[in-house]
Amino acid sequence: MKLPKELRRSLACTNIAENMMGTIRRVTRNVKRWRDAGMALRWVAAGMIEANKGFRRLKAHKQLPVLRAALQAHHDRMTIKPIAHVTRAA
Repeated sequence: MKLPKELRRSLACTNIAENMMGTIRRVTRNVKRWRDAGMALRWVAAGMIEANKGFRRLKAHKQLPVLRAALQAHHDRMTIKPIAHVTRAA
């Protein structure tokens, strides 16, 4: 994808994902029994909310609309379009 240099630099760093995963591990480590997927989802969401408190603004935050447009264009290119069903008259 063609993205501005500053935005590519910011997104190439994995620190934000690693920080969030570490916080989720810390928040969920005391859970002894996972009852169901819903419980796991709630605890992960709680960990993400906790991690969010320590996030800083992305340096290239003003270029996020460019990223959104690039991701949408990529999605549109990669998505297989359904073929319309053609019926013949008898």
